[in-house]
Amino acid sequence: MSSRLLRGLATVAVMTAATLVAAGQAGAAPTTRAPSTSAAIGSPAQLSPDVARTVTGDGTDARQRALAAYWTPTRMKAAKPDTEIPAVKAALVARDRARDLAKIATRPQGPAGSIAPAAPAVEPKASGSTSSDISTQAYYPNYPVGHPVARTSGKVYFTLNGGNYVCSATIVNTEGKSEVWTAGHCLTGNRAWATNWTFVPNYNNGSAPYGYWYAIQLWTTTAWFNNNGDFANDVGSAVMARSNGWRITDYLGGQGIAWNYPIGQYVYAFGYPAAYPFNGEVLTAENGPTYDGGGGTIYMTNYMTGGSSGGGWLMSFDGNWGYLNGHNDFKYNALPQYMYSPYYGNQVADLYNTVRNISS
Repeated sequence: MSSRLLRGLATVAVMTAATLVAAGQAGAAPTTRAPSTSAAIGSPAQLSPDVARTVTGDGTDARQRALAAYWTPTRMKAAKPDTEIPAVKAALVARDRARDLAKIATRPQGPAGSIAPAAPAVEPKASGSTSSDISTQAYYPNYPVGHPVARTSGKVYFTLNGGNYVCSATIVNTEGKSEVWTAGHCLTGNRAWATNWTFVPNYNNGSAPYGYWYAIQLWTTTAWFNNNGDFANDVGSAVMARSNGWRITDYLGGQGIAWNYPIGQYVYAFGYPAAYPFNGEVLTAENGPTYDGGGGTIYMTNYMTGGSSGGGWLMSFDGNWGYLNGHNDFKYNALPQYMYSPYYGNQVADLYNTVRNISS
């Protein structure tokens, strides 16, 4: 694979402001602590009040029809990167003030563990893939529609305090075959949960070749839910409803995941940066080794911007499949060339083990 292509826009101008690359939200719903561990907390995925009023009928199908009607191309295009959410900016200011945490070395917290990626049960068919309205390539990695990375990566849309915002996420292999992995702040903020949470795999310039997938549950670490300045625990997972009878991993495949591995893994980062100089319309990639960011975080050279948050960092990547071992999460004001991620340690193992058997 071409390093030049994977470096993406490494030479372009970068933002001067700190960026948390997306956020969580409103529409408070009852929370559910995991039965097996107090380290994770979850909620049924909710609709915002205006969308809930449009639901006709009962059950998951009625809910999904309302979401499909809400997320029009115009609304999706107008959705903003998290960097424009005031609460996110405040969290980043606090994070900049807390840089003394960087003096605390980040280390494995227990035995290393991993779950292998999984190919789909059948070869998925991209809707309209032969028509002129769907590009045959994603941006920078130049993956064709249907490439394992392209179809397991996707763009996230959600609502926060009346505004619509974007993140990125990755399908991860679990026994439940229904989970996508992202940043905690793409699911919750200020002890409230996002609404209208929608995942579009292989999104490309407005096209959704594998349709729209809607969350039925949202999960994050209890530490992040209770303290949105605790970026070492800013991880999350959404459980997706079935689409046309299919669970998402059965239909599209899922990347692996790994925790408590040594820092310094060579990773390939993917996401949909939407803040300048990007536009959020195409999959973007960066690659390089990780370094100790201190205080339970790691970082890599990565010029992606707001909207890429939650996009996976794949280690042991063979060009198609790899193991999530980080994700685009936040930046410091003074270091816009570096993207930070929570170190994938015990908090990832706890969250993964909480959601792994949940199935739609």
